[in-house]
Amino acid sequence: MKLGIMCASQNELRPLTGKLTNSTVSSYLGREFFCGGYHGLDTVVVMGGVGKVNAAVTVQTLIQCYGVDTVIFTGVAGGLDDSLSLQDVIIGTQLLYHDLPMELVNNNDMFPEMPRDCFSSDPALVELCRGLGKHLRFGKIVTGDAFISGGARDEIIRQHHPLCVDMESAAAAQVCWFFRTPLLVIRSLSDFADDDATDSYEENIGDSVVSAAQVLDEVVRKLAEQK
Repeated sequence: MKLGIMCASQNELRPLTGKLTNSTVSSYLGREFFCGGYHGLDTVVVMGGVGKVNAAVTVQTLIQCYGVDTVIFTGVAGGLDDSLSLQDVIIGTQLLYHDLPMELVNNNDMFPEMPRDCFSSDPALVELCRGLGKHLRFGKIVTGDAFISGGARDEIIRQHHPLCVDMESAAAAQVCWFFRTPLLVIRSLSDFADDDATDSYEENIGDSVVSAAQVLDEVVRKLAEQK
């Protein structure tokens, strides 16, 4: 196995690179790719940037240029379910766009085997997350090219009833679908995508990144045990 771990921002990257042993760094497409060992697994860690296009470019590069065969996307997200708390960790079992209907993603069945409703994390990788903590939830994550705060929140909830919203996961999942590459999405809540989202994000991103990274660490440990 060769594992690719990606995130969207520098804040999310810092806890990841420190886990690597014997690491080297290479640059491609403006990104730094950190290659090394993580619990004994050959691993590449990269910050891809914010948004769907950045996520898609980064996943494709990990697969085609760095040879990874499993991808984990980790970072923060905005909560959209009243039962959740800040720093709760969401495992994205269903991944779809809130700003692009799936029927347009696969208009006229251009890709006949593409899922009609949503993309998903790999079921075997999702199972590795079971039992990793009481603040762990499994469910739907929606993605779009906007930082959601205030008014847009209610409409996304009405249409999709997701646990949280981010700006990358569904795009990463779509690329992984094309390459038949297993994906796992791990997101910790930094805000609630409401009127206070910007301030909450700045206040909580540090703790939320750590929460997601702790779950990631346990998942990678389990993957290493299976090797």
